[in-house]
Amino acid sequence: MTEIIQVCLLDFNKGQLTGLPKNPRFFRDYRFEAMKKSIQDSPEMLELRELIVFPYNDGRYIVVCGNLRLRACKELGYKELPCKILAPDTPVKKLREYATKDNVNFGENDLDVMENEWNKAELQDWGIEFAPEKKEDEFKERFDAITDDTAIYPLIPKYDEKHELFIITSSNEVDSNWLRERLDMQHMKSYKTGKISKSNVIDIKDVRHALQDSNTKS
Repeated sequence: MTEIIQVCLLDFNKGQLTGLPKNPRFFRDYRFEAMKKSIQDSPEMLELRELIVFPYNDGRYIVVCGNLRLRACKELGYKELPCKILAPDTPVKKLREYATKDNVNFGENDLDVMENEWNKAELQDWGIEFAPEKKEDEFKERFDAITDDTAIYPLIPKYDEKHELFIITSSNEVDSNWLRERLDMQHMKSYKTGKISKSNVIDIKDVRHALQDSNTKS
């Protein structure tokens, strides 16, 4: 049975009815504002999809389905709302079932159809969220474009299966600076930031050359 009920007689489901836990749904602030806008734009939807309520103490009603809509309508100043009233003898298990199923979204959106056959701006205005567009990664594009022939050593050589990588670990700046000086590793310009910084990459031929020079001098 559907009736128009005064908002002051509608109570949020806070777990006050034994066997019916409090409503677990919540909105981020911006989504709640989107719901309020949706109600303002299409108030007739409140009649097409009424609140579902259960009668209890002294002529009051617990909202089983539609707690967030009730909250939005209260903030918008509604004094009465269309409600579908459940029978007083409705089993509490059924109340839990209705509350749960009302919040389940069984389907998924075909984003390709939505973006190409629907008006995306309209959908967003009506509350549909789209994933944010990925920003172009200029560094990744420039790095991916580098080949072994075009890489400017020793900025960021691009290794593939024909390279072997040796790792020397250092736990302090003193040893790191000593190694850079010993191997004559020059400060270089970073592809990513454009800043001049210390280099941690060196070709084995340059290592050999540096060691040979060191042996010659000694």
